Amino acid sequence: MQELANDEAVAFIKTKKYGNLALCKSNQPYSIPIAYTHTDTAILLYQHSRGRTLEYLEANQRACFEIHDIKGFQDWKSVIIEGWISRVTDPSELRDSLKTIEKNIKLMEGSYEETARAISSGRVGGVYKILIEKLSAVQSSE
Repeated sequence: MQELANDEAVAFIKTKKYGNLALCKSNQPYSIPIAYTHTDTAILLYQHSRGRTLEYLEANQRACFEIHDIKGFQDWKSVIIEGWISRVTDPSELRDSLKTIEKNIKLMEGSYEETARAISSGRVGGVYKILIEKLSAVQSSE
């Protein structure tokens, strides 16, 4: 196993669209696969539903996000991001985040303006950002 340089890790992150978000509430871990996009300082996530994820986010804002590419036992790459997760509530930041998400992963039905209104009204989940505090990346030895 060998560590990846930060620029190699970021390049890898930008090639993927899905990762695993891990949260914890009252010592009970919870992990879900979720689509993401990367900015210079954060991971942006769009969660359509309102449920257990939101409950865990409200209880504990520490998060871990894992992205991997496994082709085989001796051919894999993995990135772990640790940081603080928060719901994007500022209307301007919400619109900008939705534009970035839509540009990079095209998940939303309709326009980002419609999605922003649905989020603000509480009809759908929301946009979350993980501020990257620590990033570690490794790959199989070649």
